[in-house]
Amino acid sequence: MESVAHHERAAPRECVRTFGRTLIERVHPKGRDDASYAPSHARHPASRLERPTSVIRVSVTTPDTAPTRKNSRPTLPPERPLDDDRILSTRRSAVVLALTVFVTTTIQVLVQPLAALADGRVEWTLALPPPLMMSVLVLGCAVQAAAFLLSDQWREVTVLISAGVYIGLATGLSVPTWLIGMYLVMALALFLLATRRSLTVSIVWLAAVVLITTGVLFLWTMTLGLTVSVAVTFATAEAVRIAAPAIAGTALGAWWRKQTRRVTLARLQAETAKREHDKRVEEAEQNERTRIAQELHDVAGQHLAGLITLADAALTIAPARPDDALELVEEVRDEGRFAAASLAGALADLRAVGATPRESTRDLREADHLVDFWQKRGMNIRLVTSGPVEELPAVVSATAYRCIQEALTNAATHAPGSEVDVQIARSHRLDVTIANAASPPGSLPVTGLGLGWGLSGIRRRIDLLRGTLVFGATPEGGWTVRFVIPVAQPDGE
Repeated sequence: MESVAHHERAAPRECVRTFGRTLIERVHPKGRDDASYAPSHARHPASRLERPTSVIRVSVTTPDTAPTRKNSRPTLPPERPLDDDRILSTRRSAVVLALTVFVTTTIQVLVQPLAALADGRVEWTLALPPPLMMSVLVLGCAVQAAAFLLSDQWREVTVLISAGVYIGLATGLSVPTWLIGMYLVMALALFLLATRRSLTVSIVWLAAVVLITTGVLFLWTMTLGLTVSVAVTFATAEAVRIAAPAIAGTALGAWWRKQTRRVTLARLQAETAKREHDKRVEEAEQNERTRIAQELHDVAGQHLAGLITLADAALTIAPARPDDALELVEEVRDEGRFAAASLAGALADLRAVGATPRESTRDLREADHLVDFWQKRGMNIRLVTSGPVEELPAVVSATAYRCIQEALTNAATHAPGSEVDVQIARSHRLDVTIANAASPPGSLPVTGLGLGWGLSGIRRRIDLLRGTLVFGATPEGGWTVRFVIPVAQPDGE
């Protein structure tokens, strides 16, 4: 106690100088200043490994949305931080980390001075009395831990504060061996920095922390009046001890950043693929709706036009020939039943996916039935076919049938009673012409049936097969529709 009291009465700078010289000379006895010696804590590496440790659990929160790009493989610039690598994304997680750092660091910092005071045989030679010294150490640990509350937004500031607190306590209080636990705090700050910055920036900060800290310790050692070789040895040993956990923290932070970027990019790619898939499904559904609407238009248009034609004929002959008018009314009833059955078949696709079609797809092999249908309803149609029509590809034959069906329906609707010529020629292409003459005097076109889908539907069907479509009025007042679809050369020609 006498030495402690004498120490309190001595000048502060002289006390610091005396303690620092005593610290170095314990490791380097007089007359021995070779590089194989280091400060006291270097002679007992086991004591450094047995200090208390703790496991910090952190939670990573991933936002529900992420920036997207138009290309199928989104990329992120390396200098832009990701939202997914925000380890301390909430205030609660930052507070938990700061408290954990404070408790573990305080325990490690106070172990040696408390052990010395408990021993009672160690002479207290520091400038500050024990209570004040303990208070300053605890305050330094609190400031260093509080810096992690800023690490989510200002991680460089956290690194500066953690390194600055260590340097200030180590040189100001002349207790570098007590502050070994702060090495891990600086390494943790560098880890958090590396998770949000590029590898180059992280390495620059790592080198700056190690070099500046080592340089300050070297200059502080020189102020104690020791030789250059002793100061270099001490600073080198401290540089190794500081750099080892710092390098590990930076490497782990860079690895964390790479992994989170990979996960984020994979998630963005999955979201992009899902959007593209949904878009394709929507387009497919829209195309299917268009196809079904076209089918209904083709079937309903033909039968409705036939019904109206028969009804007009019945009304025309009813006053003079009532019996014949009744027969036409019966045909109207039969035609209505047939139209209902045809519409039911066209609507079968709407009831269940994969349902068996009620009837096979119609094609040019049934063109005679199509002509008979309209001839029974008073139209005068001439059909001329040349070439092996039966050998046409199914999609070409079905498309041609639908186009002829639409053209005949338009002729019956807009020019009832006119003569219609249908010419089908097959060679290296399918050439179909449907031409109707002008309407007979006194006949009126059927109104209220057109939906505007007729010619546009034909054009869409022909375009899909890389064909051409031409239509328009003739000089005689009629109407002509001609379409050409390229096909393979028939066998044997």
